[in-house]
Amino acid sequence: MEIGPLANVELNAPLSSTSEVAGANTDITFQYGNVDEIINRQNTKKGVEQSLKAYKGNIELNIPFWGDDYIIFKGDNKMTYGQLRERLGVPGGVLSETNQESLEDDDKIAKDTKIYLNDIGWYEVYPEFEGEAADIRAQRRYGNHHAGYQRAVTNDDIKKWLK
Repeated sequence: MEIGPLANVELNAPLSSTSEVAGANTDITFQYGNVDEIINRQNTKKGVEQSLKAYKGNIELNIPFWGDDYIIFKGDNKMTYGQLRERLGVPGGVLSETNQESLEDDDKIAKDTKIYLNDIGWYEVYPEFEGEAADIRAQRRYGNHHAGYQRAVTNDDIKKWLK
């Protein structure tokens, strides 16, 4: 009696369909991201957590019944909008759009600033080729401030750190 290779597989791991057998020889490559991206993600998450905990007394968390959750950063009379963006991982242009005024990074001291939780915890990823970079620039030009960024934290993380 001769046992084929599938019999051995069936004995070790029963199959639910024959399509799994056909896909067994398919070459699959997984992308784990480059090292810089992994480091940026970890640093962003850690930096946002430390900043939110450090400025907890200057932050008011708002969870409305309707609409998106947000915080109001009351300010510390020293931090500029650029420093606030950097510490909380907020993409450029987001604060100005949310607060409906021009908030330049280095000009003004941050105070009474509304920031949606969905806009916190982003880090910049670097395009792999010029076509991708051009696409990101075009998306930003047309109002997508999150183009070219990835998020390192969740809204639940932010709420946990502020409680």
